[in-house]
Amino acid sequence: MTSAKAIKVGDGLGREDPHGAARAQPALDALEAFVGDALAKGAKLETGGRRNRQQGLFLRATVLTNVSREARIMNEEPFGPVAVIGSFETFDEMVTEANRLPYGLAAYAYTRSEKTAAALGNAIETGMISINHHGLAAARSTFGGVKDSGYGTEGGADALSA
Repeated sequence: MTSAKAIKVGDGLGREDPHGAARAQPALDALEAFVGDALAKGAKLETGGRRNRQQGLFLRATVLTNVSREARIMNEEPFGPVAVIGSFETFDEMVTEANRLPYGLAAYAYTRSEKTAAALGNAIETGMISINHHGLAAARSTFGGVKDSGYGTEGGADALSA
């Protein structure tokens, strides 16, 4: 949570303030509604959840834990600086939750086990998966999803040959 608190909000283009604004007022309002709904359903706000003090369309980097499956943010894509952190007792429980929704653009997982990392790549229904890292690919690379997040690949010069 300390890392999320330290993220500087600004124009989003520089190294000093890599976290930029929402694309429009309705997008910022939607992000605040996602957070409010999660909190109303019992989530714990670890950090953020509010607009930044400066003017503009800025929401502080937000981390939520203990989020109910009934919360909108657990069922819809928020497209903003909100991380929902959950824990699981078993591998199968985690895979079931990861594959529960009709979306499959990207997934992120963290583990200390090479065996678990390999199993994650095979079990999670997603177009891309990043394990023990928060980045997926360079901007010039292709990307693609599965299920309702799209089929096939797009983007980057390499998409023409994919």
